[in-house]
Parts: sequence; structure tokens; C-alpha cells
Amino acid sequence: MNFTIDRNALLKPLGHIYSVVERRNTIPILSNVLIETNSSKVSFTATDMDMDIVEEVGCIVSRQGKVTLVAHTLHDIVRKLPDGSEIKIELNDLNVEVSAGKSKFILPTLPVDDYPIMSNIEKGHEFSLQSIDLANLIDNTKFAISLEETRYYLNGIFLHVSHSNNEKLRAVATDGHRLAQAEIPLPEGASGMQGIILPRKAVGEIRKLTDGTDGKIKIIISNSKAQFIFPNTILTTKLIDGSFPDYQRVIPKENLNKLVVSNLEFSKAIDRVSTVSIEKSRAVKLSLSNKLLSLNVNSHDLGNASEDLEIDYNYDNLEIGFNSKYLLDIASQIKGKEIEILLSDASSPALITDPDQDGVIFVLMPMRV
Repeated sequence: MNFTIDRNALLKPLGHIYSVVERRNTIPILSNVLIETNSSKVSFTATDMDMDIVEEVGCIVSRQGKVTLVAHTLHDIVRKLPDGSEIKIELNDLNVEVSAGKSKFILPTLPVDDYPIMSNIEKGHEFSLQSIDLANLIDNTKFAISLEETRYYLNGIFLHVSHSNNEKLRAVATDGHRLAQAEIPLPEGASGMQGIILPRKAVGEIRKLTDGTDGKIKIIISNSKAQFIFPNTILTTKLIDGSFPDYQRVIPKENLNKLVVSNLEFSKAIDRVSTVSIEKSRAVKLSLSNKLLSLNVNSHDLGNASEDLEIDYNYDNLEIGFNSKYLLDIASQIKGKEIEILLSDASSPALITDPDQDGVIFVLMPMRV
């Protein structure tokens, strides 16, 4: 194998590969990237056995072949070479020479035959999504994915068909403290698909890939895997084998106290008063009265803070506490100028909506303050 490629063209796929490969592996071959050339392109494959990514890029191929190299080492070398460098990669016996200008590196390889491939996927539902729609589904929900490994079925985004009113493709994530939901019109071919749980790591990689993609992304859903086909990249991931809880039971239906406030002013005020909040709880109290919202944080060690905001509110006086970080996470996803918060009482969850985004809702559990 022998090929030449521009440094910037090589760095992009290696950046994607780099984040898939785990730094510490008990199986040495999983630390490597599989590099394979054809007549005019080179492909890079990385896997952690739960997900793999294959990315192609154009190059000048002098001799076709395939090899495996330690992914993080190769990425670090390419990253540190000068911008605009022309990089030559050549296999000689059991080592690979990577050279650019006056720099030369000799890297060891591992047998290509030992490299596991999981890109094959059985037939299933196939449909396409606009890149921007997939990005919005992820952005509006991924922050609520649970990090608690014991409830593994919450460690991802639940992607499924919603049958309420018109059929929608809906994404939901929850960690038990908050819930995020977003939906788009059901794409052709998705009707009847089973609900799937996309793992957190795969969600992050898919979101990165949408940033460099315009147009449509093809998605294939099987019983145990999902595949996302981008113009030059294919990402295949195993699905979380579990049942997502009946999330609709926790979405409030009768919250009648409606608070409307400028999202920018609300976010900045929450951020300011939470400066003195305790790192563990981050508690902030919202006190609502006619046309006025008072934000209060009381910390025995760090002091107290308060701020008043003028709001649109003509309901019962109410005091309720929330985790300030969770409030800010939700506020960061609001596209419109205003945020709407529907409340019931101090012990019931809040329903938060964005007037500028249909089908996007957030549920936040209160806390004692």
C-alpha cells in the first residue's frame, strides 16, 4: 500500500475515527484504524465493537492495499504536521512509513485479518432525513440522556413513531429528573418502524457528522442495529437492548399556571444568581406573583443572591425550586425569544415549551429549596 494525501483532507476522517476508538483497550486490535485504498480513494474504519464508522476520502494511490495502525498515534502525528503538508503513507513489510517534508515516522502494524467488521446490517426500515432535522432532534434531547449505567435503557435517545394526531418521528430522552421531546413529520418509509434506543456515544458521533453534511442522510433500522449513511461516511451502531419507559405518563396534562418570560433575560438571571449555589444541588427558587418573578439562591457557605424579572403572569402566587443547571440546559435549546413554563404546584413537574418549535417540549422535576 502506498498513497499520498493532503494533511487537511486526512485530518477530518481521523478526527471522527479518533473519537470512536477507546484509548484503553484489552483487545489491542481495537486501538487500531483499518486503512484500505482503492484506485483513487482511501477508507478509514474504526470500531469499539458496539459502533463502527467508515469514512472515505480522495487521494493519490500508487499501490493499493490495506493495513491497521494505532489510531490515536496516527491522529496525533497528522495533527502536529504543518498545515498544507502532503503526507505519504507506505507499507513496507510489517511497518508503515508516514512522511511529510523532513518528518518521517515508522509505525508498527497489526494483522488486517484480525480486524473486526460490524458494518453489515440486515434489511429493515429505510428512510431519509434532512441533516438539519436530524441535528435538531438530537440537540433538543441529548442533554437529557441519563449517565446512570444501572438504568441502561435510559442511556440513549428513544427514536420512534408517534401516532398522536398526525404520525411523527419523535425523539425522547430522560434521566428521571428531566425529559426532552422533539419531533418532525414522519419521513417516507419510516411508518411501522419499531422504537429504537440509540446509545449516547453513537448519538454524539452522529451529531458531529451532521455538521459537515447538507442534504439528506439515509437511515436503516434493523432489529439490533441502526446505520446512518452520509455522503462519505457510514456509521453503524448496535441499539440498546431494553424497553424505554412509558414517558408520556410523566408529561403534565393540567398545568394551568402559565409563565411567559424573555428567554435571554431568564437565562442570564438564572446564571447570575446560581453563582452562589452549592455545586451539588444547584438549587434556585422561583417565586411568582402578579407580573413578577423573583429568583433566589440561598447558600450557607457561599452567600445569597436574588434577582427580579418582569413577566407575563396572572395566576396564583407560587414558589417552586429547580436545579439551575437543568433550567439552563433547557433554556439553551429554546429557539424563540420567549420561554413558556406551565406550572401546577410546588411539588409537581413543570412543562416547558418553545413557542417557535412545534413538538418540542421539556419536563423538569422540582426540588425542595
